[in-house]
Amino acid sequence: MPVKNLKQAIGINDKFQFIQELFRGDVDMYERSIKTINEFHTLQEAEYWIERELKIRQGWLDDTRTVQHFYSLVKKRFS
Repeated sequence: MPVKNLKQAIGINDKFQFIQELFRGDVDMYERSIKTINEFHTLQEAEYWIERELKIRQGWLDDTRTVQHFYSLVKKRFS
């Protein structure tokens, strides 16, 4: 089932885990990133931006559970 707003789809526990593990404790970066992802029209746009702006800069590893969970929520946003 598609999600219209990624921010609302992320539970409080996931939010804090994402902030700590994926955004190095930076709440503002997390909030800006979720807002940016919500503004995209396609999954391809979101994936490209995540790859360039988050994964590389933050050093995300695709095989971690937290990264995989974040991606699964993003995919729901655009499904």
